[in-house]
Amino acid sequence: MIRAIGTDVVELDHFTGVVNGSRPGFLERLFTQREIEHCERFKDRMASYAAVFAAKEAFLKALRTGLAPGMRWTDVEVLHEESGAPSVVAHGRCVKLLGAGVVHVSLTHSRRSAAAVVVIED
Repeated sequence: MIRAIGTDVVELDHFTGVVNGSRPGFLERLFTQREIEHCERFKDRMASYAAVFAAKEAFLKALRTGLAPGMRWTDVEVLHEESGAPSVVAHGRCVKLLGAGVVHVSLTHSRRSAAAVVVIED
């Protein structure tokens, strides 16, 4: 049974501007080391970062909490199988909120935007 659905869209120009104008360590506050290693492999790395960020936002929307007090962006980790298929791994407070739920995620991006859909199934 579907518990919740979350979606998010990230405009690449805005996202790139925020990242480029940020202080050192900004990416490490948003992304885990494994996410950074994945995104840095691509020529258009900002599109990959934006898609992963959209998945984090979509997951938090599906939990119906957003980034609540005591949560960190790295409590939501988007991993990729060898085939490229994404999956979401919960850490910290997100583990309790997810419970026994199963997360399904789909990512996409174009030259202008990145988007994600997350479905949590019980």
